[in-house]
Amino acid sequence: MYKMDKTAFKKGKQEDLEKDKVFAADVPLGERLQQSWFLTCAAYGIDPLNPPKMVKELTGIRKHER
Repeated sequence: MYKMDKTAFKKGKQEDLEKDKVFAADVPLGERLQQSWFLTCAAYGIDPLNPPKMVKELTGIRKHER
């Protein structure tokens, strides 16, 4: 079973913790989306400038019969 790495977090006052936010409210939405895309790519090991293509063979559309 995996244990949580408690060294990645720190205690502090609420005011100090607000300064360390990655997605600050004063940052424009487009830049926040770029930040989130970069973090997602880093987590999954994807090249942010050359993402993999979507496999369209696994999706399908069919009409529901009544």
